[in-house]
Formats: sequence, structure tokens, C-alpha cells
Amino acid sequence: MEQPPQNVTALDGKDATISCRAVGAPNPNITWIYNETQLVELSSRFQILESGDLLISSIRAADAGLYICVRANEAGSVKGEAYLSVLVRTQIIQPPVNTTVLLGLTATLQCKVSSDPSVPYNIDWYREGQSTPIVNSQRVGVQADGQLEIQAVRASDVGTYACVVTSPGGNETRSAMLSVIELPFPPSNVRVERLPEPHQRSINVSWTPGFDGNSPIDKFIIQRREVSELEKFVGPVPDPLLNWITELTNVSADQRWIVLDNLKAATVYQFRVSAVNRVGEGSPSEPSNIVELPQEAPSGPPVGFVGSARSMSEIITQWQPPLEEHRNGQILGYILRYRLYGYNNVPWSYQNITNEAQRNFLIQELITWKDYIVQIAAYNNMGVGVYTEGAKIKTKEGVPEAPPTNLRVLALNSTAVQISWTPPNPQQINGINQGYKIQAWQQHLIEGEYQDLEKRMITVPPSLIDPLAEQTATLNGLDKYAKYNITVLCFTDPGDGVISQKVSVMTKEDVPDEITALHFDDISDRSVTVLWAPPRHANGVLTGYTVRYQMRDRPETMKSINLTAEDTQLTVNQLQATTHYWFEICAWTRIGRGTPKTATIQSGVEPVLPHAPTNLALSNIEAFSVVLQFTPGFDGNSSITKWKVEAQTARNMTWFTICEISDPDAETLTVTGLMPFTQYRLRLSATNVVGSSRPSEPTKDFQTIQARPMHAPYNVTVRAMSAQQLRVRWIPLQQTEWFGNPRGYNISYRQVDHKAGTIKHPPRSTLIEDHTANSHVLDGLEEWTLYEVLINACNDVGCSRASNAAEERTREATPSYGPLEVEANATSSTTVVVRWGEVPRQHRNGQIEGYKVFYAATDRVVPVLHKTIPNNSSFTTTLTELKKYVVYHVQVLAYTRLGDGALSTPPIRVQTFEDTPGAPSNVSFPDVTFSMARIIWDVPDDPNGEILAYQVTYTLNGSANLNYSREFPPSDRTFRATQLLPERYYTFSVTAQTRLGWGKTASVLVYTTNNRDRPQAPSVPQVSRSQIQAHQITFSWTPGRDGFAPLRYYTVQMRENEGPWQPLPERVDPLVSSYTAVGLKPYTTYQFRIQATNDLGPSAFSRESIVVRTLPAAPAVGVGGLKVVPITTTSVRVHWSALETGMWNGDAATGGYRILYQQLSDFPTALQSTPKTDVMGINVNSVVLSDLTQDRNYEIVVLPFNSQGPGPATPPAAVYVGEAVPTGEPRAVDAAAISSTEVRLRWKPPKQSMQNGDILGYKIFYLVTYSPQALEPGRKWEEEIEVVSATATSHSLVFLDKYTEYRIQLLAFNPAGDGPRSAPVTVKTLQGVPSAPLNLRFSDITMQSLEVSWDPPKFLNGEILGYLVTYETTEENEKFSKQVKQKVSNTTLRVQNLEEEVTYTFTVRAQTIDYGPAVSENVTTGPQDGSPVAPRDLILSKTLSSVEMHWINGPSGRGPILGYLIEAKKRDDSRWTKIDQTKKGPMQDYTVSYHILMPSTAYTFRVIAYNRYGISFPAYCKDSILTPSKLHLEYGYLQHKPFYRQTWFMVSLAATSIVIIVMVIAVLCVKSKSYKYKQEAQKTLEESMAMSIDERQELALELYRSRHGVGTGTLNSVGTLRSGTLGTLGRKSTNRPPTSAQLGKSPPRPSPASVAYHSDEESLKCYDENPDDSSVTEKPSEVSSSEASQHSESENESVRSDPHSFVNHYANVNDSLRQSWKKTKPVRNYSSYTDSEPEGSAVMSLNGGQIIVNNMARSRAPLPGFSSFV
Repeated sequence: MEQPPQNVTALDGKDATISCRAVGAPNPNITWIYNETQLVELSSRFQILESGDLLISSIRAADAGLYICVRANEAGSVKGEAYLSVLVRTQIIQPPVNTTVLLGLTATLQCKVSSDPSVPYNIDWYREGQSTPIVNSQRVGVQADGQLEIQAVRASDVGTYACVVTSPGGNETRSAMLSVIELPFPPSNVRVERLPEPHQRSINVSWTPGFDGNSPIDKFIIQRREVSELEKFVGPVPDPLLNWITELTNVSADQRWIVLDNLKAATVYQFRVSAVNRVGEGSPSEPSNIVELPQEAPSGPPVGFVGSARSMSEIITQWQPPLEEHRNGQILGYILRYRLYGYNNVPWSYQNITNEAQRNFLIQELITWKDYIVQIAAYNNMGVGVYTEGAKIKTKEGVPEAPPTNLRVLALNSTAVQISWTPPNPQQINGINQGYKIQAWQQHLIEGEYQDLEKRMITVPPSLIDPLAEQTATLNGLDKYAKYNITVLCFTDPGDGVISQKVSVMTKEDVPDEITALHFDDISDRSVTVLWAPPRHANGVLTGYTVRYQMRDRPETMKSINLTAEDTQLTVNQLQATTHYWFEICAWTRIGRGTPKTATIQSGVEPVLPHAPTNLALSNIEAFSVVLQFTPGFDGNSSITKWKVEAQTARNMTWFTICEISDPDAETLTVTGLMPFTQYRLRLSATNVVGSSRPSEPTKDFQTIQARPMHAPYNVTVRAMSAQQLRVRWIPLQQTEWFGNPRGYNISYRQVDHKAGTIKHPPRSTLIEDHTANSHVLDGLEEWTLYEVLINACNDVGCSRASNAAEERTREATPSYGPLEVEANATSSTTVVVRWGEVPRQHRNGQIEGYKVFYAATDRVVPVLHKTIPNNSSFTTTLTELKKYVVYHVQVLAYTRLGDGALSTPPIRVQTFEDTPGAPSNVSFPDVTFSMARIIWDVPDDPNGEILAYQVTYTLNGSANLNYSREFPPSDRTFRATQLLPERYYTFSVTAQTRLGWGKTASVLVYTTNNRDRPQAPSVPQVSRSQIQAHQITFSWTPGRDGFAPLRYYTVQMRENEGPWQPLPERVDPLVSSYTAVGLKPYTTYQFRIQATNDLGPSAFSRESIVVRTLPAAPAVGVGGLKVVPITTTSVRVHWSALETGMWNGDAATGGYRILYQQLSDFPTALQSTPKTDVMGINVNSVVLSDLTQDRNYEIVVLPFNSQGPGPATPPAAVYVGEAVPTGEPRAVDAAAISSTEVRLRWKPPKQSMQNGDILGYKIFYLVTYSPQALEPGRKWEEEIEVVSATATSHSLVFLDKYTEYRIQLLAFNPAGDGPRSAPVTVKTLQGVPSAPLNLRFSDITMQSLEVSWDPPKFLNGEILGYLVTYETTEENEKFSKQVKQKVSNTTLRVQNLEEEVTYTFTVRAQTIDYGPAVSENVTTGPQDGSPVAPRDLILSKTLSSVEMHWINGPSGRGPILGYLIEAKKRDDSRWTKIDQTKKGPMQDYTVSYHILMPSTAYTFRVIAYNRYGISFPAYCKDSILTPSKLHLEYGYLQHKPFYRQTWFMVSLAATSIVIIVMVIAVLCVKSKSYKYKQEAQKTLEESMAMSIDERQELALELYRSRHGVGTGTLNSVGTLRSGTLGTLGRKSTNRPPTSAQLGKSPPRPSPASVAYHSDEESLKCYDENPDDSSVTEKPSEVSSSEASQHSESENESVRSDPHSFVNHYANVNDSLRQSWKKTKPVRNYSSYTDSEPEGSAVMSLNGGQIIVNNMARSRAPLPGFSSFV
């Protein structure tokens, strides 16, 4: 140990060094131990010097103690120790600092003292200029820690305050300045002056600043407002209601005036000024004087000026007023001027529109089909404003004003002429020459005058080679040898032009047609007279006739006679009798012989009508024809001149002629003209010279085979719906035009390129399976591409020919591909040049308007930036202000007016050049003492290259001398500066270096002290009203104390609508005291708070600011669900989804929607300059745009707006104006059932005003609403559709279900689509015959009987009235073969008396209006498959009273034996009779009593076993049994009966029982009366009073029923009525169920149980007199026992009795007793009985008859037929 440790004593806050120097080899290491246990850890305060000494910086009292040092190496160790003593002096360690406090807040001046705990000290505060210390008061006071606090500071508190510490350990005084700042005072003397011309729209605003609030003024804010006209009359308006607008927000604090330019002319202004200091914005000044700017002519044109041709001489224009800032006064009107386009030297034509509110004007008297240039300007008192740019508008086409000239006509032949003409002057065509119409006219006498009627017309296109050259055309199809007047006219789209002069021409002569009206007269054996009429069309001048005749089939007998043209008859003589002759007559002209007419007659026989053909048969059925074979009938003594074939179809039950064939000797005809896939019936009639025969019997129904559909769909139109969708519409085929089972429509479409001249893309197709569809949307198409669309109709056979091609281009869209050949090259450290090529043509999808270049750094989370090049001819741009030495990804896109297209791929990678670096980041001082500061830093945010080194310099703040400078490698980013002066500010600078040099410097301050602390929170953020906008708020604050560590940054937090606090990501510069929060939501409340951060950490957050609300703004969200629907041919309805109230950004009261629309063209204008319609109200969701131009495509957008401005617009929606679906439904729809399968519909078309164009057809919808047969599970009725033509007003629905109810609706459709459906009509088809019953089956089959059953038909087709069951033997049998028919109403029938083991055929038919088809099955009586084997060994034994049967069972078959059939047969009878059928399973014995057999008769017996499959064969016994005689049965049987079966015993027992019962009843009656009067009088009264209304009504109802004999009672064995029947009145027991609560009572008369006892009305009259009378009642115990026993009985019959019931004995009571009953109510718990009238009658039913018994009350007259027991 060279220098061991020595004890050290030091003052706190100073540095102390404890030595420990040792010598050794190798050099010994060192370890310091504190207080013998704790190793000394090195830190910023504890450092071990190279010599081994321990340096402790800024020692504290806690550092005192024992320090041991150990020096050691391999040779050994030495150690030493020393004590460190710390003397704590009394000193101010945190002195007060200069403090600035906001007016009204609390100011605190710190004064923290450090002293030895054993030394007392005193702290006093003195204000400058006062000799006495500050005394605590309510507002000012010294805290326990020495801090001075002044609450609610004011200007009088400003000054210097000293903290004086006195103590035996030392005295110290430190001072600080307190400053109070506040908002600046408003400026004064605000004056405004208008500058002279030519600056009459500029104003000079001047002011005098007010008091700055002890804080320098940072800037001034200028606000303005427009003074309304109202204020001139009503005076000043209160300030809160004024709408002040901030004009300038950053006027220099040094300025005292400023000139405002570009104000609105003709506007009255007022201004005010406010000052802003570090506290915030002060109050605004008083408003300035009012200044009015003079009017000027409007400085801007009207907006949205458009026009379109209304007619060939009219143009309609539309506009909106100039923008508000351009009006410069009150608009008085508009000047509209126009002239021919291109004629710049021609003067303008002017129109003065004096109505300021007018927004359109119709220019008239214009030249047809010419381009005009049209402009408009607004004017006010100062003159006419700026004209709009010229709108080029062309008037519509007109009709040609001149006819073709030099018309020449030449007849070519008998049906054609050649026409030549010279086209009219092109100037007089007034449009595009669409061609020429050649018309042929003939004169006809109409109402006594000759008028020209058009007979033929053709159109000829104009010559494409030379439109002015002479043209020639041929007109065909004229009548032969006819005179025509030929005219020619030129036509355009609007119509036909002037007709030329008529030129007459006669077609050439031709051979005549055949003669007419050929017939024969005066027919005899030797002669005949032939008569005829001239041809219908002579086709020239007739020159004569030729008559030729011959014997039939003998050409050598031919004779010919020529006659003149005037001869129309000829008598032919010298004929042979009864011979057939063939005649031929033809006419002649100069050209030659006409068509001959032939006929055959028989000489000597007068021709008569022919007979109908017979035996019609069909063969070779094709789609359009069929071969009809027949046997001709009698020809009527004349040849058959023609055969007429008539047809009848399922859709047309009327016979109609389908073809006529001239073939006299035919026996087979090919019938043509049929429709494919149609059901026909044909009939045939023959015609001779006399007339037609009656029709033949029709053929059987047949159906032609299928063929391809008749034609393709008509009226195929294609309309673009979007950029990828086309809507195709067509007229669907009617049912009869499909020619087969329809499969639907095949739509074929392909891209076409007319410029290329060839079709490059293969066609695509789609099949629409709904054959009634009339529209389809093709999607997935290419954008902005021309498509050709064809449609075929397809059925099971094939497809029709294709329709005419329709072409349409899809809508414009954004480009689907980026530009090609993108490249990027860096040109400097901050610039990159980007080049690109064009977008491929097929991906442009519209007109390219420009390009956008997107770029972003790849290694940083930064937003993607872009640069717009608004020019489609520029293909290069330079990106500037880029980050240095950063890799960027660059992509380019093209955009159309509809938006941005796809980005180019892949992204281009480019790196900017290297440069000097930016300033190092995050510079801070984690360790600071009085003499040391350690600095750290991070890599610069913008390294701009590879960092090679860092340089740190520092200097004493305010000193010009450089104290220190040092460079570090890039890996070292920390430095410790020592030997600094205490409590001084130092400036440290850090700089980075790259290959290109040293970069920017980061300079920071540090304060050397041991007493650093976190900063004090800033003051409350101050928000001034002028700094509040819709999307941003500016606020300011006053910093707090920095805790002797300079602030590094501020952190801002905000909360929205009282929600949670959210930090803003940006760090705020500590040198500023205001901040603008951006990106806020309009009309939303916000609060802010601030936090300061220094090297030691963040402060507490400031108190939150007041709640402020951002201003309202224009809507930020566009509407959705935009849909445009044409409603007429010139108007559309625009639908959208209205915005919710919260989306209007605080200004929903002035909200509305703006609809912008324009016609689509090849170069559409911006929609903002097009016509618009505004609708007010935020809940409006539709508007109708009317007076649109027909047959044009329109583009429509909708945007929300309020007084703050417009919101975002929707994507454009395109619509074709000119087509609209019908808005009216078919009228007067009526449906009537014609048959069980046909319904006839009739209707009227929709109203003309609701058709919206030509009706193309109707759709009929019909749906089953009721059907007599149920659907299969899981299925439901589907609506069916039929299409009919537009000309139809009636239609038959055929092939309907029978007796079924249908709901029918119609709609009309046009090229735009389907109209609304009509109100549904309901109709029910008529009944038809049902189908065959189902599931005919047999059960319970015996030897002679069976049960047949079936299910109802599947198709009822009406109301089933019953069934007809027919059965007969399957094979003929002479003995018993017969057919039996039986009608039944249900679905089962038991059939008896069948023959044994015989097969029968059963048929069942259901009946509605008639019997339907039958279902048939065979069945054989006797055993069935699976039946038991017959029993055997049947033995009969005869006893005195019965026949005993015994047998042995055979096998049971497929199932167990269920029982037996016991049958017997008389000896002389052929039929077996069933004695019994057992059901107890197998048995072997059975007893047959003689009582069920006839006496003295011989019987044979048989036994038949049965199981569930059927019966066995019978088991017979050869023996017969003779039953005893009747006398033997009566007496012999009695001798063997036991005594209890004898009559005398049963009579005695019955009499004894009745006597006992009567005695018991008498005793009970007496006891019940006594009990009633003694115990229950009061209870019955109370209960009667408590009777509910419902109970009284029920009681009255029972009385009524009993009086009128509504019910009947049945007596049981003791004479009581069964409960529930109506005899005498029974009371209702409350504790019984309703079904057993009523017990009828009848007089006690003994009777058999089968006697029915009835009471007539007279016996119950007493209940009408007083329904409330009481009656004698039973005891409760008796009632309950009666009830219990009644419920315990088990009854099988309908008659039941209550064994404890008893009957009334008395007919009446005296009046006094009746009165006493009136005073008491009956107890409802008991059954009651009532005496009957003195005279009454009872009705008994005995074995079906009735006995009327008139018994007096109390009488004991016996019942007739019975003995009297009482």
C-alpha cells in the first residue's frame, strides 16, 4: 500500500476523493466496500480513478460511512479503510426562479432548503421595496416547505420576491421576478377606407394596438362581416347573432394597417381586429365604420350553361346564376346571344331575358340542322357581365323541303316498273338523307270521288358513291295490266319530305287468271249447257275463251270450241247418255292462254251435293303436315273440284279451314299449314260444281311433332347499365310460336371493333331458361367496349334463327390497367424523374384525362404521396422535395373523369442520391451535476447516407469561446462533459457526418445543477373563438417551470364528446406556446390538455381546456343507394338513401340534396357545370327530373349540401331517357270459365297516357289458389306465365286443372320492361269427370262375402257425389254369372251372397258431373294366400238345449288363428248362414243354442278358421241335426231351470225390493224437511242472495228447457232419470263438474230400464211462476254419497242411474208454504226436487211406442201394462 485511505470530511454538494494507491506486479486491481457489506457501484457520482482513488461527486448526507479498499493481484492483497464525514450546510438547493403567471391563476415561488437535521433554520419572504416579511393572508401565504403561493394573481402582484434563509449553519438569500400576463386588450380606432379606382374593390383597414397584457403581441387577426340590407332599417343586430368571418389570421404584430383585396362589389362591409399574445387571442375591437363597395358588372358568367335541340328550329338552354362572389350586385336579367357556328363575321343575335329568376330560354326561328354557338351573360345596374364559353348546339333534323326531280317511269313487265330520278338539292334536305320512298298509287271511287290510295311502297337508300347522281330503282309486286301513279320522296329521321309530281304508268299485259263461277245447267242425255264468269283478274284485254271437252279417260274424244270474249256460256250437244265428260275452259288475252278451269259431269244425271268422305285415318305426322287417308263419298254426279280440310285445336274449339286441295280422284291428302307441337282434330269435306258436302266425322286427336321455334325474338334492344353490364330486352315468343317444349333464350354476345374491321374476340353465350322472360342483364363485360348481341329462341328440337344484331357500348369506367414502360431515375438527392407509356387500349375504359404518380419511401411508415399530371399527352414528370438517400417505390396510374384507374405493376424502385445528414435526434442529458453533464443522442431522422462520425461541441451559453469539441465513431452516441461551472447554462451541439460532409447541427441547452426536477405542468390551454374552425382548433398556453432542465417537447392530448383522452402523435416544439389540432370532426365538442417533458420525464397534465365545439361543415359523406328509374319517355325518378342527421356535420337545418345531370356524349363536361336541381330537407330521398330530351343517355349524380357547402358526389348513374315501363295496368280484366280446363280472359289496354311507348305484349300470371287435390309434401303451387301479343285483348288459358280456383293477373310490357300487375281476379274452372279411384283392395274375405274398399281419386276434378261399384264373375258361368251395380257414398262396401271359391272382377268409378274412368281388380272368395289349413274331424253332438261342436285344428298358416266362423245351412237351402264369429283365438269346441235356430228343422254345420290373412277351407260334418219342436223348447226347457231362474222367484224378489225402497224414501223425506227448517233457513237465504248473475241465467235457462221439453230423460231400473237429461228441474252443485251437476227428477213410477220417460210442458208450469222459490233439499251427506257412488259405477249402456237419488212425491204445495219458500234461497250445494202440478201427464217410450198417462198427483193408478206396486 503506497498511500492508504485517510478519513475525509466534506460539505454536502461538494466532491470528495478517498485515496487508495498500491504498488505491485502485476498491477493490482481495486475493490471499494461501503460499510463493510455493500460493494460500491460505479455511477455518474461514484467513479474510481486510474490511481485507484474513489471520487464521489456532489456528496450527500447519505454517503457518510466507512469505506474499505482492497488491492489485490496474484501475489496477494492489501486493504485499507477510512471514514467519510458529510457536513450538511444550510443552503437553498431549489431557489426561486423568474415566473410568469397567467392573470387570475396561482403563482408559486419555490425555496427548498437543505440543512443538517440538528441545525434549525428560518425562511422569510420579502417583496422588493418592503422591509418587513410577507405575512400569510387569505390570498398570499408561505407553505411548510418554504414555497410562496399567491392565489388569483393580479397586476399589483408583479415584482421581485426574495427568499431569505437564516440559520446557525449559514444564511442565504435568493430572488426571482414574478410577472403576470393576460390577454391583450382590444385594438382601438379601427377605421376602414375604400381605395380609389381602379382599386375600388380594395379596402384599407387601420387600427391602434391596445395593452399587450405583459406579453408581446405575436400577431393580429382581422375579421369581417357583410352588413345586410335589414340592418339599414331595423338598426344594429346583437353581436352573438352576427356572422363574423376571419379574413386574415397572421397579420404581423408590427403592422398598424393592411389592405384587403378582391372583396365583393356592391357589398357593405364592417371589420374588427383582435390581438394575439402568448396567452391567446384577446377580445375583438369595436366594429369599424361601415364601408360600401360600389356595384360592378358581373365578373363571372352564369354556371352550368347547357343547351339541346328541342326541334328542327328551336334550341332550349338552361343555366344557373353566376356564383355569389361574381354577381357584384343584384342580377337584373340575362343577355343570350347566338349565331351560326363558324360564321365569325356574322353579327350575334341577342335575346334580353329580363326575369332574373328565369333559368331556361327557348330560342326559336332557327335554321334546320345547323350548328349554332350560344352564349349567355348576366347583367345588373352596372352593365353586362362575362359571357360563358360558347356552347355548340345543333338544331334537329327537318324533313326535306324539295322533292326529287326528273322522275321517269318505265314498265318492265306485268308486275314491275323501273323508276329514275335526280336527288333534291342537298341544302333543302335539312338533315341526313336516309333514303327515298317510291310509292305506287291507284285511283278508287270513294263516296263518289276518285281518290289515290297507296298500293305499294318501297324504300331505297341513297347512293353512297355520289349522293347527287341520278338513281334508279325497280318497283315489283304490282298488279298486272294496271294503271299506277308513281311518286318519289326523300326522307330523313324526322319524317318524309315533299312528294314529287305523279307520273302515270301502265304495267304490261299478261295471261288472264282462271275463269270463275263454272257450273252446268240443262243436263240431259244428249246435251248440257256450260256457264261461267270472266276471270277475276283479266290481266289485259280478253280476246276470247276456249272450251274443251272429252269423255273421261278418253283423250281421243277431245273437242275444242273457241268463243269470243263476250260469250260466257256454251250448249254442247250430241253427247252419249250416262257418260262422264271432262270439261276445260280457259280465257285468252293478247299475251296468251290463261289458267284453265276443269270439271267432270255425267250426262243425263243432274249434279247434286257430294257425300262426306269416310274412314279418315292419319299417317306420317310431321311438324307442319300430316297425311290424311280417307274413303271418298258419292261425288254428286260431278267431279270433285276441291277437298276442304278443317281443323280444331285444344286452344281453338271452333272448326277452321286449314287447307284446300284440288285433286278430284285423291284418296290421300297431305295436309299442310299445321303448327308444330299442337294437338289437332281434322275433318274433311268434298266440293263439286254444286257445292260442298257436309263435313266428315273428325279424326282422332293427334299432336304434330316439335320443330324449331317459329322465329327469333323481335325488338331486340340493348342498353348499357354500367361499365360492365348491358341490359338486353326483347319481345318473348307466345306459347304457339315455340313449336315445342321451350327451353329459353340463348343470348350470344361478342366484342366488336369497327376500326379494326374484324371481330377479334370469340362470342360468348348464356341461356335464359325462363321462356317468358323479356330482359336479361349481361355482366362481367369489358368496360367502354362495343358489343354485338344476338338472341335465339330454343326448344327441345333446336334454336331459331338469330335475331337482328343489336350493338351497344358499355359505360365508361376507370382504367383497369396501369401505364406501360414505367421507369424512374434519380437526378439529385431530392428529385426523381418518372417516365411512362400509354395504357393499353383495351384497358383504358374511357377517355384518359391525365395521370397520377404515386411514390412512398419503402423503409418508413409515411403516407403515400402522389403528383397529378392533368394532361393525357404528358408522359414524364419530376418528383421533388424527396427524402435524401431513400429508396422509393414509384407507380403510375391513369384516370378518367370517373376516377383513378389501376396502378402500374410492379412498383419501380429508385433511390435518391446521398447527401449531408440531418440533425441527430432525441438529444438529452440523463445525468447532470454541478460540474458534469452526460449527453446522449440517436441517429438523425434523415441520415441521408451512411453515418461516418459524430461531433460534439459545447460552450457556456452566451459565451463566444468554444470550450470543447470532440469527434466520435458512429457507434458511440454518448459523452460525459466534466469540470463544468455550477448552475450555468451550457449549449451542446451534435453533428453527424456522411461521405459528403458534416450535416445539420442539433443544439440543446443544459443547466448544471444537482437539483433537477420534472417540469411544472403548463397552464390551462386557451382557445379563442376566432381560432375555431370546422376541422381545426388553435389553442395556446403558458409554460410552467422547467425544473432546472430545459424542456425537450410538449405532448398534447384531446378528447372528443366527453370521451377518453387520446394523445396526438406529434411532439410539439418546446419553444412554441400554441398548437393547431387538425383533422377534427365538424360540430363536435373537444377538450385539450398539455404535458411538458424534460430530461427527467414528463410533467403532470395541465388542467383541461374549456369545452369547445368545432364549427358546422358541409357533409363529409356522400349518399348511397343511387338508383334512376325512367317513369315516362321524358322524365326519370332519382332515388337515393337519405343521410342520417348525424352525417350533416351540425347543419342539418339547411341541408338538402343537389341532383346534377347531363347528356352523355363522347366528350362529356364536368358534372359541376351541368344543370342541377336542388331539393331541401334531409329526409327527402327521391326527385323527378322532367322535360329531358327523349332518346338520349343521361348521367346523374346526387350530392348532399348545406349552407356550409356541398358534400361528396355519388358515382355517376347512367340512364336511357326515352323508354319507361308502363305505369298503368291492363283495365277491366275479366275471367270466365269456359270448360273444366279453359278460362277465357278479356281486358282493355292501359290508358294511353300510362303506356310510355308502344306496348309490345302482355304477360298473364295465373296461380292455383284452391285445388280439390292436395299437393305432394314439400311441393307448392308455382305461378305460371303466358305471353300474348300487344294486339290481343282476349286470350284463352287452356290445359288448366279441373274444378280448380285460379288467381289471374295481367301486365303490359314495352321495350323498357314490365308494367304493374292488374288487380287479381279469381275464377274457378268447371267440374269435370274424376280420375279413377286409387288403391282398390279387399278385406274380410269369406266363402260368400267380402269387404271392398278404395281411396278417393287423385284428381277429384269436382265434388264427388258417390261411387259406382260393379262386380261380376271373371269367367262366364251359366248358373250364376251376372253383373251387379251398386251406388255408394263412402269408400267401403260389404258384399254378401257371393259364390264360393269364384273369382270376381270389381270395378269402381267416381262420380261428379258424370262417372270417371274405372279402377278394376280381381278377387276370389274363400281362402287366401297365408290362410290357416281347414279344421278336421268335425263332430256334432246333440243335447237337450243345444248342439255341441268339436273339431281338431290344422296348421295356422302365416299367422296365428284369431277365431272361427260357425255357419249352418238348412237342408233345403243352398246358402250358408253365419251363426257366430269367435275372436278368442284357437279353440276346439263350440255350443250352438237351439234358440238361434229354427225349430223342427234339419241343419248341417261347418267350421272355418281364420287368421289375419284370410279364412281356411271349411270343415264339414256329414251328419245333420234336427232341432226340437217349438213346444218342446218352451216346456222342456223350463223343467230343467234352477229356482232362481224361475218366474215366481224373480217377481217376489222385485216386489220385496220395491217396498223396501219406498219405505226408505219416506223416512228420508221427513228427516230432510225437519233438518231444513231448523238448520238451513238462514244459509239458503244467504246463498240465494249471493247467487251470481251467470248462475241465475243458467238456472233460468234450465227452467226454460224443462218447461218446453227441450231434453228427454231415460228412466233407470228404480225410476230415476239419468244425470244430464231434462225432466224436472235439477239444481246445480258447486262442488261437481258441470257434466254431472244436473240431476233430473221424475215421479216415482216403476218401469223397466228400457222405458223412456218424458215430461210435457204442463207438468213444469210451476217453475215459471217464481223461479226463485226454494224447494226441499237433500242433506249434504246424501248428495256427496250420491255423487261418489255415481262416479264409481261402470256403465256400458246409455242408461245410468244414481242409486241415492229420489223423486218428487207432491204435485203442489199450499200458498203459505210457497210464500215461506220465497223468503229463503236454495242451498246451491244440494240437488232439489219440486212437486208437479195437480194434473199432469207423462210420456213413456216402450219398445219404440209412446203411452200417454194422465195421473193425478198422489194418485197410485198403475201404469198400463204393469202391476201397481205402491
